[in-house]
Amino acid sequence: MKYVVVERQGRGSFWHDPSAYLAALPDLRTSLPAGAQAFACDSDHYEFSSPRCVKDLKLGALPPTRFPSPGFEMRLLCCRGVSEHGLTLRYTKVAQMDVVTDDGEPFALSDYNSLRLDEILPHEIGCSHELRFTAATIRIVCADLTAHWDPLPQPH
Repeated sequence: MKYVVVERQGRGSFWHDPSAYLAALPDLRTSLPAGAQAFACDSDHYEFSSPRCVKDLKLGALPPTRFPSPGFEMRLLCCRGVSEHGLTLRYTKVAQMDVVTDDGEPFALSDYNSLRLDEILPHEIGCSHELRFTAATIRIVCADLTAHWDPLPQPH
């Protein structure tokens, strides 16, 4: 990632710092497509105590691997005790997607391999979205993306 810092500090611990990205975002935002801009600029996006923060989300399934693609959805679920709460990302006109794991093995769909942070940047065809997981990185280049959070469960 260009601005967001996700640095492994030790076994299972990371340093997360989106501050450089948040500082650059006012200049970047006008170059992002509308959906990507709305998601990147959401005030809860990097608010670690918010139920609508991307940190610690778990990938439900790997997206398709045939590109270019008219689009696809990616579902991320909350790992922080809020059952059935999650985020759906819809990508349009996908030109490229790369999945790189730290150990060269297949991407592990597990609570351990949760989303650390992400970064959305302008790209000549729209935007790039890089998602850094505990043990892998997914990078998607597309025309735009939209984000839809599930409604928060109501306390009983």
